[in-house]
Amino acid sequence: MRASHPAAPHPAAEWRSPFAAMLGRWRHMSPLARDVTVVLALKAVVLSLLWFAFFRTPAAPHMTMDPQRVVEST
Repeated sequence: MRASHPAAPHPAAEWRSPFAAMLGRWRHMSPLARDVTVVLALKAVVLSLLWFAFFRTPAAPHMTMDPQRVVEST
């Protein structure tokens, strides 16, 4: 009796399969789901750029407050 071995996948199919699966899911999404996905991706990019431009470092690094004073003020 011969042992059955699964056929080896084509070498090019291994590196293409994640992209092909993602593209297949993208094609099967409804137009609304695709639009929402694109808008959310753009929103994440814009928010990241805003954070990088304005909130990455303190506006006034020379202004510090003693931690004990912060505790007393609360």
